[in-house]
Order: sequence, then C-alpha cells, then structure tokens
Amino acid sequence: MRLFPFIMILFSQLSIGQKWSEKQAEEYCNNIDKLKVENKLIKVLYPNMSACGGGLFGYYLDNELVLINSTYSAELGFSSKTIYYDNDSIVKIIYREHFAEWAIYEEKYPSDQYDWDPSKMTYSDTLYTITFCTSLNYSKSSNQTLVDKKVDYKLINSLTSCSKEMTNELKEVISQIDSLKFVTEMPYICRYELCGDNLFWNVVRMRQGVIELLIDRLDDTTSTKANIMLFGGEYRVADIAYVALREIIQDIPTFKLLGVEFDKNGCGYCSYYNYLNKDYKNRQEFKTAVQNWYFQNINNLVWVTNNNFTSCDCQARHPNEGHYEIKKLP
Repeated sequence: MRLFPFIMILFSQLSIGQKWSEKQAEEYCNNIDKLKVENKLIKVLYPNMSACGGGLFGYYLDNELVLINSTYSAELGFSSKTIYYDNDSIVKIIYREHFAEWAIYEEKYPSDQYDWDPSKMTYSDTLYTITFCTSLNYSKSSNQTLVDKKVDYKLINSLTSCSKEMTNELKEVISQIDSLKFVTEMPYICRYELCGDNLFWNVVRMRQGVIELLIDRLDDTTSTKANIMLFGGEYRVADIAYVALREIIQDIPTFKLLGVEFDKNGCGYCSYYNYLNKDYKNRQEFKTAVQNWYFQNINNLVWVTNNNFTSCDCQARHPNEGHYEIKKLP
C-alpha cells in the first residue's frame, strides 16, 4: 500500500501543467512524426546500450528533446518505447511488448519429445498507449484488439522513470558536443601517438551518433582557444564540428558545397575560412548544403575499415579504425 500513494504523487507531478485535450495531444504527436519523416529533427544516438531502453535515439527541435525511440531486443522478442515531449513534459507514451510465448510452445512441443523449431513459435504482442492530457487516457491492446482501459500506475511509474534515465543519457551526448568550445588544440601532425585535444577525438569516437548534431553546429561561431595552423586565427565551434564530421564521413565535397574554388595558387584551404568568416549568412548556407548532401547520400554511406585521417598528417592509429564513405558503384 505504500507504493500507490508514491505513484499517484509522481503521476500528478508529471501531468501537472499539461492542459491539452486528447485531440490536441494527438495533433502534436502527429506533427512531430511528420517533422521526423521530413528530416527536420536532429537525431542523436546514445552510443551505449541504454540501461532501461536498449538502443536509444533522441530527436531534437530547436535544441529541445521532442521524441525518444528505444528498442530493447531479447531472444525471439523485443520491447520498444516511443515517448513524445513538449517543454520537458511527457505528452504521450507508446510501449510495445513483442515476446515469444515459450510456455505455450513448451506445452505443445515438449523439449524431451520434439526438436526445436522456431517456425512453430507464437508471439504475444501487447501495446500500451498513455496520453497525458487534461484527463489521463490509458489503453492496453493485443493484436489490435482492446484488452483493458484500467490504468496501471505501476507501469506508468516504470515508464516515466525510464524516460528520465534515457533523457539523462542523451544529455551526456549533447554535453560532449557542447564541450567542443573548450578545445584548445586541433590535430596537425601526429607521428606515432594521437595528437590534438581529447575533447575533439571523444566526439569523433561517437561516430554516427553525433553526425546530425555536428551538422547542426556548422553555424556556431563561438570562438575557441585552438589556433588554426598555417592560416592564423582561432577555430570557431563550427569549424571544429566540420573537422570532426569529416573524420567520421570522408569525401564530403567541401568546396562544391561551399560554392567556392579551392585556392591552388594562393593560400589553398584558407579560401574555406575566408569565405565562411566573411559573412554569417555563408555559414548558414553551408550548413544547409551539408545537411542536404548528407540526407541525399545517407542510404549510400558504408563503413570502411582503415586508418586514414582527413584532418591531419597522422601516422597514429585512427580512434575509429575506419570511416563512412559513399558506396562506390561496381
């Protein structure tokens, strides 16, 4: 009996301030889904397995978390959570359990009489839908048939607690990207050991999990203490983000996307910095061009194992021991 009052308190804290009708909540969630399909949300992958969510993706709009998708795979089954947010408040949770029915299988095909046959396994498929609006809407269905509408507060407590854990895990990724403004040295010439600030390489090590975040930072003009070798001046966060991006995805056509020529007869790569620093609008247009290039080629990117670097003259082992590049046609 002690657990029930605690759950009610937690639920009231989560739902307070949520004054939407069910129709308004559904319209909001449908709009978030539409933005996701249109690649207008920033996708972030948690690089490790989430403690309660498994494979974890977060989606951001204007630096605010609006959607979480997570899947926890098990032997012959999985559970998934789709959670919508608005201003740090949960709007809706869709929780699915899809698991093998081992008891039924064992009853029909005892292991001491039959060989294991996965084609004869049956599966339970349960969907919980919880909408936090002016009145809590809760439903449990199985195979698209409504089973129960009685609120399971214990389940809600578990799901909302997991939501908080996953939100904090995603914040760890965001903080890694935010740390780029503290980089003091970029890699230049590395002989046998990796050179440059660890903050930079820690971001590179996150691979595909931070690609869209890095693209989103391509117009961040915050100055850093890292000097630009040969050309002078200091790196902006946007510049560091692009160098990290090119270590994760090689062969990005920088100057084609930039819309300027590589200055072969003059200072070379300095045309990149000169153009971007000339007008903030140039950075915004470059960010859009890189973003469009990425989504046009995302399905053709393949992982290649090697120790090639793009940002420095380095002989050390690449921390990722590989990179993404566009799949070459046969």
